[in-house]
Amino acid sequence: MIMINQRVEDFCTYLEELAPLELATEWDNVGLQIGDPEKKVSTVLVTLTVTEAIVQKAISSKVDLIVAHHPVIFKPLQAIRTDQPQGALLAALLRHQIAVYVAHTNLDQAAEGINTWLASEIGLANPRVLVPGLQEGVGLGRIGTVAPLTLADLAKQLEMLWGCPLRIVGDELRSVSTIAVVGGSGGDLTWPAKAAGADCLITGDVSYHDALDALALDLAVLDAGHFATEKIVASELAKYLRSRAGGDVCILQDTSTNPFSF
Repeated sequence: MIMINQRVEDFCTYLEELAPLELATEWDNVGLQIGDPEKKVSTVLVTLTVTEAIVQKAISSKVDLIVAHHPVIFKPLQAIRTDQPQGALLAALLRHQIAVYVAHTNLDQAAEGINTWLASEIGLANPRVLVPGLQEGVGLGRIGTVAPLTLADLAKQLEMLWGCPLRIVGDELRSVSTIAVVGGSGGDLTWPAKAAGADCLITGDVSYHDALDALALDLAVLDAGHFATEKIVASELAKYLRSRAGGDVCILQDTSTNPFSF
C-alpha cells in the first residue's frame, strides 16, 4: 500500500516559492481558491483554465488538486447557481473534493515564471525583464535578441512552434532582432517595448488601438493570441511540480482549453 504524504498545503508552498503571492497585481485573485489545505494529494492536474472539460477529466482521473493559471473565482461571487455554468463547475469541484490552486499574475511576474519560459522557448539570447517589478529579476515580459530575420520569417517560426496563425502588425519584410515577449495580454506594453529598444513585440490579445500605437511607434507586433502565449504554463509547471513532489505524486497536464479554432 502506497503511503500518501503530500498535502495540498505542500503544493501551495512549492508554488509560492516559485511565484510568491505578493507578486500578484492588486486586482488579481491567486492562491488556494477551493479545498482543504490538509487534504492528501496523490494526483495533480496542471492546466491553463478550469473549464467543464477539465473538471470532468479531473473527476475521471481521480485528481485531488488542480493547478491553474487563470482564476476559477475572479470577481466576488454574488450567488452560486448550480443551474448556471460557473455554479455547476464549483459544485462539481466541491462535490468531488477537488482543490484548486491558482498562480496568475504572480507567475507572470516571477523571475522563473511564464515570461522566462517563453523567452527560452523562442530562443531569446540574454533575456532581461521588460517592465521591472519591485524586486530584482521580477516583472512583466522579457526582452532579448535573436539573429536578424524578417518579421514574416519570425511569424512563420512561431506558427510552427505554437501551431496557430499569427496576426502581424508592421512591414513583413522588415528585419527584426531585438524581441520583447509578453505572455497573455500584452498589447498595452507597446510603449515599454519600444522604450526598451525592441524591434518587435510578441504577445496576445492585441487590440485595434494597440496595433495603431505600435505602427505609430514603428514597432512590429506579432499577436499569437492569449492561449498560444500561455499554454507553456501547463508543461513547465508540471515539470516544476514533479521536481518538487517526487515520484509519489502523479502530475498530469492538459492544454485542451483553447476556445478558438482556425
